[in-house]
Amino acid sequence: MSENHVQWRNKCYFVYPGDHPHLVVSTAKKLHGWWRGSRECTSERMLINPYCGCSVGCRFCYARSFPGWFQLFRDKNIIVVAKDFQREVSRQLDSIDVASCGYLSPVSDPFQPLNNKFHISELIIDEFTKRNIPIEFITKCRVPASVLDKLTVNRHNFGQVSILTGDSCLNRILVPNGAHHQVLFDNIMRMSKKNIFSVLRIDPVLPYLNDKKQDLKELIKKASVFGAKHVITSVLDIPVSLKNEFLDFVKSEFGTNISDRYRALYTERIGNYWHAKLAYRLSVFDFLKNEVAKEGMSFALCMEYQILKDGSRRGLNKDYMTSVNCEGIDIPVYRRSGFYFYPASDCLGNCLNCSEAVCGIEDLAMAKDSSKFDWQLKDYKRWSKMLK
Repeated sequence: MSENHVQWRNKCYFVYPGDHPHLVVSTAKKLHGWWRGSRECTSERMLINPYCGCSVGCRFCYARSFPGWFQLFRDKNIIVVAKDFQREVSRQLDSIDVASCGYLSPVSDPFQPLNNKFHISELIIDEFTKRNIPIEFITKCRVPASVLDKLTVNRHNFGQVSILTGDSCLNRILVPNGAHHQVLFDNIMRMSKKNIFSVLRIDPVLPYLNDKKQDLKELIKKASVFGAKHVITSVLDIPVSLKNEFLDFVKSEFGTNISDRYRALYTERIGNYWHAKLAYRLSVFDFLKNEVAKEGMSFALCMEYQILKDGSRRGLNKDYMTSVNCEGIDIPVYRRSGFYFYPASDCLGNCLNCSEAVCGIEDLAMAKDSSKFDWQLKDYKRWSKMLK
């Protein structure tokens, strides 16, 4: 086997060399909703991942703990590209008459450097926008101008920009191949000029690294000036399987003192993740909520919990979220009429807290029963038949 090939899952794959080694595979993976487990995400989304692995290279990325192709990325730094995934997305969208907002993408940056070669993210956005189905993105990279032009066609399209710090040196260590923070703020400004709802994500806050109050205050104020309407944050959680690997990174880059402080702080295990002590997290959230309010923006947390005495989890958004939906924008479920999709009702799209199902889909009135929420493509097909 040559050096340009890798053995994986009993198959041999050709690896395209370069700054971002990758392999290309055909895929039949399905659009799907949130993962099984606890949930704080209020709205339904159709999750889309064109890349397994990410050439942005965040050293704290939780996706490195995921199974399957993500382990190839963790072990060998090889990214897996879903060949022609936009065609599969197109076929699936044509098979349903009910849709929620697309989410590009939850575990890899849609505009990562490797996307400049394949442009799969732009092609997927095309499939959503030409059907008038809303779509969002989250990125630490520059958003192509063509993407912003496409998003202007639907008022429910929006973008989230993750900016961890205004310190260029620290940013380069934490997010090696992400954009400079000035480029990221420019993303927010360009969206705002086109009346596209924009969100600042300070996500995650890494204790002792990007948690200085003055720096956070400046990020929030600048985002507000550039036009952001909403802020989302979380404190870093560390997958159990990656803890030693991550602490070794912290020690090598920031010294033994910081890594020792991490060991002392990360003592609360919730599921498969280590979380910072609750008191630390609450102090960060209290500060950020107040600063965001001063700038006239709304605020929410992303997947933050506390463990109660009986062992159950309590979502902290109950105490901190100042918007109806955790992403700051209210997007109803969409239904097909001919080729195009349109809002099914005047609902706010906050399915997790909904008890009325004005969209006509009782499953999505999850305030009545939130025991199931990992909706799949087959559920969208079932809802489509039911509504006919």
